[in-house]
Amino acid sequence: MDSFVQCYYCNKLLNHPLELLCRHSFCSNCLTKEVKNEKIICPICSVEHTAPGASLSTAKEDKLTPYLIGLNSGDPYSSITETSPATIHAECAGCKQITDLRICFHCDKPLCTSCRAIHYELQRKDVDHSIQSLLTKTNELLVIAQSLNTSRTNRIQEYKLMKDKVTAHANELVKILHDEEQTLQKKIDARIQYETERIATTEREQQYLQKNKTTLDQVVDKYRDEKNQMILLKMHKDYLDLAPNWRGRLDIYAGRINTKKEEELHFQPTQPGKNDTLVGKLIDSKNVTLHAVAGSKPVTTPAASRSCNIM
Repeated sequence: MDSFVQCYYCNKLLNHPLELLCRHSFCSNCLTKEVKNEKIICPICSVEHTAPGASLSTAKEDKLTPYLIGLNSGDPYSSITETSPATIHAECAGCKQITDLRICFHCDKPLCTSCRAIHYELQRKDVDHSIQSLLTKTNELLVIAQSLNTSRTNRIQEYKLMKDKVTAHANELVKILHDEEQTLQKKIDARIQYETERIATTEREQQYLQKNKTTLDQVVDKYRDEKNQMILLKMHKDYLDLAPNWRGRLDIYAGRINTKKEEELHFQPTQPGKNDTLVGKLIDSKNVTLHAVAGSKPVTTPAASRSCNIM
């Protein structure tokens, strides 16, 4: 019992105990020392409590601890003896008989021995039922707490494996990204080579077209320089006969040197959305499986405590 009424901070019996909203109690002086930034965090359950103005106004007086300390020491009951409370001779508040009476702590009325015994049995049953109910509830919470921590321990092991899975998956994605990068780089390199070859081809075409232009200029000069009309007629006839062929050549060249046939390569990076992730997401679930502790024994419930004898 002593350990239950010890302060977590000073390890002494609780002195002027205050109870936080989480229902854990500590010495008032110890609590005052632990207030930081107008807050105090319970060292047992880690619940954060406000302490406005560094006060403990939100804490309440602990009434259970003084009772337990008194019960353990027996001081509150030391005045109860064979002669105290004093006997009076009067009418019993229960059976109405005139006899020796003592105050009943159950109803605060003067009762005879028989009526006090009846009240004692009623009170004993209430006490036994209440203690049994508290023990049952405590044992249920102990089992749940043990199951929770067993499950948490198991989940920690699962989380460690999960870390390995995350790393493995990330590495797979890195490999996929690397492979995709290499594929794109090869396609770009192929397009660079293709464009380079086309530049060389078009440069050769340009040189040939430049020769074609020079030749046309020379033909014009020939016509301009020739003064013999008969020769010009023959030259014109020969030119007109071959002009379609020359035009056909230029049309073929035009088919290759054509802006409409040009293509441009563009890179469109894949951008994840604002809430998207590349590796994956961690999702909290309320669907938790609790694991019982293997080989654990159920917490035994002690026999009901005896009530103090009402004299």
